[in-house]
Amino acid sequence: MNKKIRLTEAVNAQLIKSAVPAKLTIEQCAAELAMSITSFRRKLSQEETTFKLIHQKYLNELCVHDLLTLHMSIDSLVVKLGYSERATFERAFRHKFGIRPSQFRELSLVGNDQNNQQNLSVIAKSMPPLPDSCQQLIEEKDQDNFDLQRVIEIVAKDPIFTGRLMGLASKAIYGKTPDNIEEAISRSLGINTVVNLAVIYAVKDALVTHVDGSVIEQCTNVFLIAPNFFKQMRKSAGIDVKLDNNLIEQVLVFGLLGMLLLCHKDAIKHQLMLHSLRGIDDLHSLNHHIHEVMNMSVYTASSLMLSLWHIDASVIKQLNHLDKVSKLEVQGDKQDELVLFMLSCLYALATGCKDHSELEQKAEQLKLNGFSEIKATFFTAH
Repeated sequence: MNKKIRLTEAVNAQLIKSAVPAKLTIEQCAAELAMSITSFRRKLSQEETTFKLIHQKYLNELCVHDLLTLHMSIDSLVVKLGYSERATFERAFRHKFGIRPSQFRELSLVGNDQNNQQNLSVIAKSMPPLPDSCQQLIEEKDQDNFDLQRVIEIVAKDPIFTGRLMGLASKAIYGKTPDNIEEAISRSLGINTVVNLAVIYAVKDALVTHVDGSVIEQCTNVFLIAPNFFKQMRKSAGIDVKLDNNLIEQVLVFGLLGMLLLCHKDAIKHQLMLHSLRGIDDLHSLNHHIHEVMNMSVYTASSLMLSLWHIDASVIKQLNHLDKVSKLEVQGDKQDELVLFMLSCLYALATGCKDHSELEQKAEQLKLNGFSEIKATFFTAH
């Protein structure tokens, strides 16, 4: 294992060893590892993290992990998290998650891994087929004659989709309001983006009565702006890695679709998922916890939906790869880091997360110097 991971793991090991990890200080941790504070901070910076980030992340994950896995009583957890009394912890937890810790634990015990996966597969297979215009766009998009005029011909047959594209292209983030559908596609959206958006609108229509209204509205709104978010990230944040733009756009648009499947009212653990989305601010942590109780992640749930609709196999392959990277099963590269970061940003937007400090710090570590402009454009508006 490389050095980049070792110090972070060593800090986590110190937190695990501590009887009350909430009270472990940076000075104590550095001393335990026989390092000066300066050297400790510098080496963590080289690993693109800080003690504060590791510490807070550990405490957040400890709270949810121990509630989900039954490894610790709530009273013991209260002590570990540094609360003076149980009532204070329960108020804080309920404020964040919307239910008591004991109720959250009970929701995690519904069903088992096999039942959950079979249940989600049945739900995905029972979804209605994609609209004709959407299927036609998907089937023809790799053909030589698939150009602007052909896309306009297909879209024009679906007045509802046409109206939606015009409305989306008229949003302030796209600049000047288009006069017609040709301008909306050619100047504001782009051909590939129109194909991706057709799928998102189809999913929204198929699930609108099956997923909590606020969840489906917030999520699909974010999926719809993902192409523009990616465009602005490349432009303003100064991404200096060569990216497969079409593939990455699809990953960003479709990568979090699994959230809707997991929140489907017929899903065995949909109540647990709804409260998790409310209380867990970090996408990586969410995936870690739902993997513990369902043996799957948002990415694998997204892949399940996409495979049934015959979306590009390369997108599904990339999502499965990102799932392995996030679980540290394989080593990721700079592109993987950037894509996972952008998915984390979209997750924060979809869940209405108000604290963006961790994203800002990660952006700084990734040397995305224009991220403040991205934040002002997208996060302030949501």
